[in-house]
Amino acid sequence: MSDTHQEGRMLPMKIGAQLAVTTHTIDAATLARELEARGFESYWAPEHTVVPKHPTIAFPMTGGEIPDVYHQMSDPFVVLGMMAAVTSTLRVATGVCLVPEHPPLTLAKAVSTLDAFSGGRFLFGLGTGWLREVTELHNPAAAAKPWGYTIDAVAAMKKLWAHESAKHDGEFVAFPEMVCDPRPVQRPHPPVIVGAQPTPIAAKRIAAWADGWLATGVTPAQVAEFRTALEAECDRIGRDPAELSITVGVRDPSEHIREAYAAAGVERLMVLLYNHPGTPIPLEDWAAVGVATLSAPAPTPAETLRALDAVTAMAGL
Repeated sequence: MSDTHQEGRMLPMKIGAQLAVTTHTIDAATLARELEARGFESYWAPEHTVVPKHPTIAFPMTGGEIPDVYHQMSDPFVVLGMMAAVTSTLRVATGVCLVPEHPPLTLAKAVSTLDAFSGGRFLFGLGTGWLREVTELHNPAAAAKPWGYTIDAVAAMKKLWAHESAKHDGEFVAFPEMVCDPRPVQRPHPPVIVGAQPTPIAAKRIAAWADGWLATGVTPAQVAEFRTALEAECDRIGRDPAELSITVGVRDPSEHIREAYAAAGVERLMVLLYNHPGTPIPLEDWAAVGVATLSAPAPTPAETLRALDAVTAMAGL
């Protein structure tokens, strides 16, 4: 999908990275420079604003306590602004922005400003999150219908990005004629990439209003099956499925893994760098490794750079 295949040729896989930048990890500017110097195409900043001291919701990966890194995450737009300022080719992305936790007018301004100041290098990865009790603090109506709110908010923001002025009258978001400057460099707006599990409703949403799909913990077979569902939805509504990109979060970007995901239609791999061991990881071990890396103490800058060297070699960069 998207430009993964062109005239029968397999194009090189794009390699991105995700690492939660905190006050305990490598700093944003150093990480950005190191990623760009090694040939990484993009960096994806995760988001959690706050985490309850005594949550009522268990961590989905374990059913236990929420790891410290979730409340240590830095604001993604601050991180990405710093990264864009010290690079020239690295694409900066939210991976993912939790839309229900943001007022749409403020979020529209942040997105358009970052895209304008980065010279059109922003990718708007978005989702709804899983910590409902936090979403309720930000916006009770959005917590009740997170995807309904997100769809309405994205539609409203797209109008502000695409036009000199715009108004919106939706179920959750409404405002009179407004001007939102600076406008994004990418026209009509930065790519909107939906983070979601490969479900039928996700296929409908992505085909209807998004520019791509982002997922972690999915196998090449699951990607291929979901790609078929996306193509069917695009055919149903008269959209070209080549307009949609597919990005998958992985723990090992080795050649055989790149080839398997590319064959399934993936355009970009997003390597999960937080506490990466710096060695190849069999796909069947990814879930267990993910839990271990997130629960461990934050990696030092030196540990991250050593892992980055290893991952760069594994990715063939």
